[in-house]
Amino acid sequence: MFSPSWRLLGGTTGAFVMAALVAGCGGGVRNSPAEGVGCSVTVQIPAAGSALLGTVTARYLGQTRLLTRNTTTIELGCGQQATLAATAADPGSHPFTHWNVAGTNSAASRVTVVADGLITAQPSFYVAVKPRQVAKPSPTARPSAQPSATPSTVVLDQWLTYDSATKTATLKLEAGYGQVNHTLSFDGEYNGALDVTVPVGWTVVVNFSNVDTINHSAAVVTATGTTPVFAGASIADPAVGLPPGSHASFSFVASQEGNYRIACLVPGHEDAGMWATFDVTASGLPKIHL
Repeated sequence: MFSPSWRLLGGTTGAFVMAALVAGCGGGVRNSPAEGVGCSVTVQIPAAGSALLGTVTARYLGQTRLLTRNTTTIELGCGQQATLAATAADPGSHPFTHWNVAGTNSAASRVTVVADGLITAQPSFYVAVKPRQVAKPSPTARPSAQPSATPSTVVLDQWLTYDSATKTATLKLEAGYGQVNHTLSFDGEYNGALDVTVPVGWTVVVNFSNVDTINHSAAVVTATGTTPVFAGASIADPAVGLPPGSHASFSFVASQEGNYRIACLVPGHEDAGMWATFDVTASGLPKIHL
């Protein structure tokens, strides 16, 4: 493990340029035993309720991309850079305030980050704190009992939450979301770009919705198989799929370490890219990579 340190490379009008000084970067875009520590920039956009407070325009490797998700990971070679520009969704009520990149703040709305490790960047927006309304108890009212347990649910993204106390991960899976890849996608990703990881022995609950206009399904399989690898790890009749507008949930125990897929088994759909990566690891906590 390492802790990035930051230095200011040089300022331009309205921009703040930072780089991480980290030794041992392997030059790849992900962690792996073969490549060592990879490099990426993960952008986390805060939300108020279900609505994001803004968007981020990312420029890197000669392309421009509008980020409209809670969490987006930009994979870069080590030493490459990404320029991030934050725009408030409602400047009147929730104006942009600052960027936070690995604990370093900048008031500029545009920052350029040079990747040398796994970096997190988050724009912040002003949110007014509403005064608490304290109800006066009636003379005969008894105080309500206080909860005895501390909530253990962690929200990683709009798609994945987990409860460490019960060792349960809950995945929201939408087929056809955003009409990506001609609607042959899960949660707006295809060809394994949606990467979900859970520890071995955890229970996984999949809440599956078909928001497309054709049938889709979901099943946890191997890269070459069509039979669910865990008991219960599929909707019913995955080769037929759910009709448009339908919902179904299934749950299973991830009882064996390995690298699997969540695939749509309606004929032709998986071959066209409608599958997500599903990894079961020996330890750790659930995580999602988009």
